Amino acid sequence: MTTWPALGRRTFLLCAGAIGVVLALSVVAALVWEDAAWLLGALLLVSTGVSVVLAKSGHNALQLMRESLPTPVQAPAPTQVVPPTGLSYAPGEPLDMLRRDIQRDVSALLSLHALLPVTGSMPAPGGWAATPETLLVLVSRILAAPRIDTVVECGSGTSTAWIALAIKKRGEGRLISLEHDQNYADSTRLKLEELGLDGWVEIRVHDLVLQPFEARSRLWFPSEALADIGPVSLLFVDGPPAHLGAEIRYPALPLLTDRLTPDAWVILDDIDRAEEQSILARWVADGTGAAPFQVRFQTDRAAVLERAR
Repeated sequence: MTTWPALGRRTFLLCAGAIGVVLALSVVAALVWEDAAWLLGALLLVSTGVSVVLAKSGHNALQLMRESLPTPVQAPAPTQVVPPTGLSYAPGEPLDMLRRDIQRDVSALLSLHALLPVTGSMPAPGGWAATPETLLVLVSRILAAPRIDTVVECGSGTSTAWIALAIKKRGEGRLISLEHDQNYADSTRLKLEELGLDGWVEIRVHDLVLQPFEARSRLWFPSEALADIGPVSLLFVDGPPAHLGAEIRYPALPLLTDRLTPDAWVILDDIDRAEEQSILARWVADGTGAAPFQVRFQTDRAAVLERAR
């Protein structure tokens, strides 16, 4: 550790020499005039000078210590969270659309649970399954329709549980679910049993088969899967999956149109996809059955059709 950081070697020697000279002269003067005051005065002068030098050196030492300390790290100023480049909450932008979708889903789920108090764990909506808004339309129609005979759905899953719950609350009608995948059917049956809804649903599992349809062969459920179906008050088309063939869901309405009641609703899911949009356009343009169908309204991902009046 440096004792006097402000004093160089030359300055120190000069100060020491000056002190020595002053002390020597004061001793000589005290001897010559036989007066010790000379020596005392010299000592006082020397002590004052040493004090001044020490004070100056101490000040400089503190200054050097301060300068040797690391600079304090300043806390970063609060930064505003900025969305990634290209994303914003401006109306119509992706983040704004995502926020709207979440709000719609939450609102629809709250309405669903208000209409149908649930005592168990319902399967999750969305994804491959129908969205909450579409499920709400299905449930609301079953509860409010003048009459519910048979509800038919193509493709089992989340919708099966909600439709069955609505039929149970209404106290009339039955649900027939057409399914080609045994695993999906087994999973749906287990959930229905868990919820105490299995008595309101019949899941019919059949492999899809090629059969003549409109001058060509198409994959669809065999004729025995459609036996004794009718009258149908509501048809929900959410299967078979699109990867099994182009416009795989198209036969649903033409093959079941003569089983539909005059005020029946037909709901086609996944109309955000090009193939379902093509199916919807053909259903409306082809004038299926005695009375053509028209789009009544759309949900976030489904179209609701009824017979034109």
